[in-house]
Amino acid sequence: MFKNKINKYLNYQLNLEYYSSKLYLEMSFWCDIKNLENAKIFFKNSSNDELKHMNKLSKFLCDIDILPVINSNILLNKNFNSLQNIFKKAYINEKKITHNINYISDIALKYKNYKIFHFLSWYILKQIEEEKVLKTIINNLVFYNNKQKDILIFDNLFLSKYI
Repeated sequence: MFKNKINKYLNYQLNLEYYSSKLYLEMSFWCDIKNLENAKIFFKNSSNDELKHMNKLSKFLCDIDILPVINSNILLNKNFNSLQNIFKKAYINEKKITHNINYISDIALKYKNYKIFHFLSWYILKQIEEEKVLKTIINNLVFYNNKQKDILIFDNLFLSKYI
């Protein structure tokens, strides 16, 4: 029972990381078209980070004899209509990742699998950091209108701190 359940959710997490990497790459493309250089770099870096997370998780899965399974048919929601909208979608995505990691951690603790719980502790701390950065950006972005001039100022002045 435990092995089937944990396999399912760890592979789901693997696919969340894969999805996030693709999503953030698409967001970087949108930012590039809008000439938002720092936002583009932020999301390109985020995409690379998610790939690193996926690779770290896939290595761990192999180490504990769980076959990593990637669902290559992941569909992205590419409806990006503003920079604020993009950052909100990224924040919602990170909250989803946090929720799943917490759920897997609960399962690992319930079945006293400290190996998995210890591994996920790194993810838990990483998620705190990622959510905080996105929340800070969103909270500061509300002070700028959605006018191109204001968004360019935000991109140049504020986002440069996060790349």
